[in-house]
Amino acid sequence: MDTRFQRISIMTQQKQWPSMRLFILTFLLLAPAHAAFAAESDIRPSVERREVLEDLLDSENFEVGVKVGLISIEDFETSTLVSGHIGYHISEDFYFKAEYAQADAGQTSFEKLSNTSPLLTDDERELSYYGLNIGYNLFPGEIFLSDNWAFNSVFSVELGAGSTEFAGDDQFTVNFATNFRVFANDWIAWDIGISDHIFDTRVTGEAKTTHNLSFTTGVSFYF
Repeated sequence: MDTRFQRISIMTQQKQWPSMRLFILTFLLLAPAHAAFAAESDIRPSVERREVLEDLLDSENFEVGVKVGLISIEDFETSTLVSGHIGYHISEDFYFKAEYAQADAGQTSFEKLSNTSPLLTDDERELSYYGLNIGYNLFPGEIFLSDNWAFNSVFSVELGAGSTEFAGDDQFTVNFATNFRVFANDWIAWDIGISDHIFDTRVTGEAKTTHNLSFTTGVSFYF
């Protein structure tokens, strides 16, 4: 009987020995990692904090601008265009713009080729437009001239309506426009614009809808 108990005891010890070896091995492996973790927890990184300027542009919502460029008056050549505008920025994305523009139309091909009297008088050749647009800032971003020199910019689209005085008539006008502005600092921007003034005329003897494309550039002031 003693021999049987001894045999059972030996077998039990043999079964427990692999488990003990696994426990000892695990302890030996985890001990250095625990010590390293404890050492790292005592390290405090030294990070130099820098001041961040969040508000680079003025918060004022009014805009005043002047531009000069060229307008292609349909049937009447390309002429110099001068315009001015006043804008109000409703939010970061939307704005209103009241605009006035003026140009002098040239001659038609018919007037150049024939010896007849001019179709329009000098006063009737003066084109003036005034209207109201609503704009949307589509792509705000930055222009990088170097690693340390960057300017804020924004590309916007506009849709509006107004009135065009030309050839002795006042015509309802629809205006589509795009603008690209580059901010030199917090109160002045370089403004580039392309627009199409669409209105009806009967100057050449037939009623038709004309597209009058213009390209302008100028400056805008914010306050």
